[in-house]
Amino acid sequence: MSECFCVDIGEKNFSDGFEVKFTDFKVSHLKKKLFCKPSIKNLIQDENEMDIYRVDSKKVDDETNNLQGFIKDDIKNKLNGELMKPKLKLTNCFNTEVMDPEGIHIFIVLNHTGPPRGIAQGPDWSDASSVYGWIQKFTLDRGNRRLVKSFGKNFELYQREDTIGTLWNAIKKRYPYRGEDDKNYHPIPVLAGGPGTGKSRFLDEIERLLRHYIDESDEEIRNGFANMVVINTTYGNGSPANNKDIRFDIRSNSTTNSTNGETSLALRILFEYFQPQYEFVKLTFSAFNTLCNKSKAVDFTLDTALEVIHADFIKQSKQETSSCSPLVLVLGIDEFNNLHDLEKNACKDLIKSIGGVMCNSPAKIFFIPILTGTIEGAISKYITGSMHEPILLPLRLLNDDDAINIGKKMNLFNDEYVRLHPYFRMSVSDVGGHVRTLEYYYEYFAEQKNQKGKMKEIKTDEEKLKSSLYDVNIGKVMEHVKHRIVSKYQLDNFSNSLSIPLAKAILGLPVGKMDPVKKEYVKVENHELGKFLTYRDLVSMGFVNLVPAEAHYLIRLPYLWVCAIAEYSTDPELLMMHWKPMLQYDDPNNWQNFEDFNAKFLALRLSLFRLLGYEKINLKTLLKGAEFSHEFPNFEVVLPETKDIKLYKLLHRYPGN
Repeated sequence: MSECFCVDIGEKNFSDGFEVKFTDFKVSHLKKKLFCKPSIKNLIQDENEMDIYRVDSKKVDDETNNLQGFIKDDIKNKLNGELMKPKLKLTNCFNTEVMDPEGIHIFIVLNHTGPPRGIAQGPDWSDASSVYGWIQKFTLDRGNRRLVKSFGKNFELYQREDTIGTLWNAIKKRYPYRGEDDKNYHPIPVLAGGPGTGKSRFLDEIERLLRHYIDESDEEIRNGFANMVVINTTYGNGSPANNKDIRFDIRSNSTTNSTNGETSLALRILFEYFQPQYEFVKLTFSAFNTLCNKSKAVDFTLDTALEVIHADFIKQSKQETSSCSPLVLVLGIDEFNNLHDLEKNACKDLIKSIGGVMCNSPAKIFFIPILTGTIEGAISKYITGSMHEPILLPLRLLNDDDAINIGKKMNLFNDEYVRLHPYFRMSVSDVGGHVRTLEYYYEYFAEQKNQKGKMKEIKTDEEKLKSSLYDVNIGKVMEHVKHRIVSKYQLDNFSNSLSIPLAKAILGLPVGKMDPVKKEYVKVENHELGKFLTYRDLVSMGFVNLVPAEAHYLIRLPYLWVCAIAEYSTDPELLMMHWKPMLQYDDPNNWQNFEDFNAKFLALRLSLFRLLGYEKINLKTLLKGAEFSHEFPNFEVVLPETKDIKLYKLLHRYPGN
């Protein structure tokens, strides 16, 4: 909702020169009356570009503080809004005999497709000054919008020292060559990782992290980076990749029929930086994109977009163009994989355009793009194909202390709770440092804590907090989180495909990023590799993380994920194995049962090696992790068939306790 006003409808009204009694007054007459209001007439061309909704007055009162941000769906879903059809009489829409006339509320939704009156149809998209003049006709709301808006949006950022350090070293190394057009001087930073690993969160914090490094640098760097703008765009959320991003370039002066992804990015930059809005109506990126494309925005390039931002920055900071420091423009491009999934050529062409602007940026602009997404392989391949070098930014999982500190900073618990609740500490460890999974964990933890707190009739806030905190059922929290990740990542559909990676993760066997996911005994020719998933594919899908280990990688995934994969696996070969008894979450292995645990663990290792295709195994490899004496024999062990690996329990023990 953008504006609130009252309309007085008397016993007699005039519409199109004819007198209309109130008993005959229709919704169409009301629309004509509303259209005469200047605040409406300035936004639309005629009354047919508006819809009127009847709403529940009580719900309007309940939502008073939230109405400012309401859109059409909110009106329908939260206010019980019903569309008032033009032919209906107003008396049929409201029971005025039993209703207080002052309690009758209607909401107007404008459906115009063109710009409001006073806003030109479009600028000369090849001229930065024309675009800048046009965009200023909107109501502008400059400022970065966070990419992460979910429960974990305020998580304290941890384990990103390597990420920002690698990025800063690349920026600092490139800075002296910012005026050179040699591609070798301009590598493209890429932050790739599975869904939920913290890529968007990193972009949300990038300005703060960079300013810290700038402040710690020498005077030349501090002066050179004095003017900095950070813009985060995305091909997801409210501006998802769609067919408008891959439209073909059909300009009369174009000699190629290539996809024009450059314009889609340029428009996103313009929208995210200025946040243009109509005076009384919310303008979404989709509507803005449609408006721009109606005025032939195909001529709008990345160069021009950067020039527009530069012009506005100089004006807003009240600097002189001739004497100001260069503008450092950092551009985060999130969910780049969505554009790749839609049209690979658009993704490839856009990377070439980005690289070209890095080599030859507009005057007084140092352009720093950061591409993030889940498809490291494809992005790196396209960057290499453009003759630029990709700079892969590391993205590490959180450790247990980081995960606990995040919860403490959110005031969910205190040090005493952490110290006295071992099951809580173990559950955080089982989440495994995966940011999205940790978000699910703390979201449900907070929900349970708040519910318990409301149920307690305790005098002091301190007693209430302590009581509700210790009543949180960690087992239920973990069960809830497990179902969330199974649903989010479709683990039930992919569990059988993950048996080989899971076996290698448990056994600690190294893999290569491009290794096919297959059993050891399966031989494939080079031309057959494409039919197999690679471990890099699994990273892109969000199923595993790869941790460098010398020349190879070790597979890492949260223990809770391991349990979920084992639980949902239906592979007949796996059903005969011994990992389900070992991987049942909330099934404790107490220290008194260490003999049972050792037997189950040995059976599990034998089964996993068999699953991978091993028929013989070195004894020290089989017992990896144990302490060996110098005289310990090291020979090959013949592995039994999976069906022959069985567990037996002693009927009698001595001593009995």
